Amino acid sequence: MRHYELVFVLKPTLSEEEIKTRVQAIRDLIQQNQGEIYNEENWGRRNLAYPINKFNSGYYFLINYKTGNSNLPAILEYNLRINEDVIRFLNMKLKTPKATAKGE
Repeated sequence: MRHYELVFVLKPTLSEEEIKTRVQAIRDLIQQNQGEIYNEENWGRRNLAYPINKFNSGYYFLINYKTGNSNLPAILEYNLRINEDVIRFLNMKLKTPKATAKGE
């Protein structure tokens, strides 16, 4: 299994309910394509280093997942790219997985 780390930033104009919906949609997409999420963090609203689409801040999220499906990163990146509420994302393959709270 390959391990990946996904960091994405949502628009600061979204309501709390919209944010939960967008994050859940990303979780569902990972799980529907044979991915397993083993770590998730909400970093909250933070200032951006530079304005993106006239936004100076955004809601940051981190998801660590593993999968045997080699197409999942491409599917995930495609869906993040076309989602207008995602202003930036980075999906990286990890060489060695980070230790998790579960002791994996």
